[in-house]
Amino acid sequence: MSLASTVSQDVSQPIEPFLKKLLQSLDNQYPSHFPNVESYATQFAKQMKPQAAVIINGKPLIPPTPDSKLEFQKKWLETPQTSHQLLSFDCHLIPGTGTFIINASGKVRFDESGKNRLGDSSDLIRGPQVTNSNRNIWGSWFGYSLTLVVDETVRNNDESEIINSFNYRFTFKPRDSVVQI
Repeated sequence: MSLASTVSQDVSQPIEPFLKKLLQSLDNQYPSHFPNVESYATQFAKQMKPQAAVIINGKPLIPPTPDSKLEFQKKWLETPQTSHQLLSFDCHLIPGTGTFIINASGKVRFDESGKNRLGDSSDLIRGPQVTNSNRNIWGSWFGYSLTLVVDETVRNNDESEIINSFNYRFTFKPRDSVVQI
């Protein structure tokens, strides 16, 4: 028996690609390749289960319907465009539960142009009609932490609904930011 076969394989190896896909889904811009607003909105955190516990900045998202995934996607659609960077993560397989707990941290910046993800301004006028530029005006970096509880099946399929708990918290807000949290 070789030494390589006796050394256990790192069970957390697929977690980093999963986290990067999740953060990328939160940053996707409309209308890049989405046929309509509904298909765009449903790609945000598509790995979340409909009954997942969702907490944003310490406030639980309690939807009027039992679908917290859909409620999160609707709320995320109203936010400014984001750009996430993953700086570090730690994860542990919880024995006997079939779940991982993942603690990730990074930085995120927001488009401070006054438009939401659909390009609507506070006047509810699409961006291109207001200005000739569709460029984002990126603000300073915020800090964030993300705590997830995901099914162990993330090792085999990171595209399915595997997120049981989603806790997103800002850990740093720059003084010069116009984004209110």
